[in-house]
Amino acid sequence: MTERTYCSQANPEEPMLGTADVVDVWLLLEYRPVWKARAIDDNELSESVQRWLADGIAALRASGLRVRPQMIRQPEIDRSDTRLLVHHEGVLREFGSGQAGYDDLVRTPIELLVGDSTLGAAVDAPRYFVCTNGRRDLCCARFGLPAYGRLRELVGERAWQTTHLGGHRFAPNVLVLPQGTLYGRVTPEETEAFVAEVENGGLPAGMLRGRSRYPKLVQAAEGFAGRAGLRLLKVDGDEGQAVVSFAHAQETLRVAIRRSREPFRTLASCGDEESKTVCPFVKSTA
Repeated sequence: MTERTYCSQANPEEPMLGTADVVDVWLLLEYRPVWKARAIDDNELSESVQRWLADGIAALRASGLRVRPQMIRQPEIDRSDTRLLVHHEGVLREFGSGQAGYDDLVRTPIELLVGDSTLGAAVDAPRYFVCTNGRRDLCCARFGLPAYGRLRELVGERAWQTTHLGGHRFAPNVLVLPQGTLYGRVTPEETEAFVAEVENGGLPAGMLRGRSRYPKLVQAAEGFAGRAGLRLLKVDGDEGQAVVSFAHAQETLRVAIRRSREPFRTLASCGDEESKTVCPFVKSTA
């Protein structure tokens, strides 16, 4: 029998900075049944809930927002209501249905839930969402589930399982909100240190993929800057090569960045038979 190759083990040296999908609005809807490979589109939600979700996403996208819907769950918790979490402009808010099912949630259009900051309960303490959907990619279950288990030990009900976050090859992948950052290779052995740094407002080096509200080159530049608490000022250049300026305390920090001219071969998914070429971001002297 041929030994299985997991994509996240085949690419341990591939740089991760600047690999998070760019997202303005995260919509995280609790859905407890077993997820299918394309869980957002292929599920057992009622027609009315599916229409509420689709109409809300369409309305937000029509306004120019990049929306990322996710399904989330906590299998070991038997709660009496259903949760929706919405992250937009650095704020995470939680909504509860008040009862089993989705009836109370679907009474309010999603675009209003996103746009009205007076709705829902603001969430300040970090929430951790671990991709565990093995139907989408084997790595997400093989490595995501142990990471989720360890996070549950450390932060309790602030840890959730979630569907595909992108970048199977970086599993375990963890989205942290309201920080708005995506991390990869968050192994159970490193989870305690990871949580400690996040809870202290830091960006754990070596696991950071990017802050999702930023373009990918800015994600990478923030990682190379190696400091927390940066505020983006401007970008001079394009994704091929740029200087990204951040405000930090009373100074301006400039990070020169470009795409590597040395392509990197990577196995993007466990289901792929051939590797593909990527050009990671690197610091530049420009």
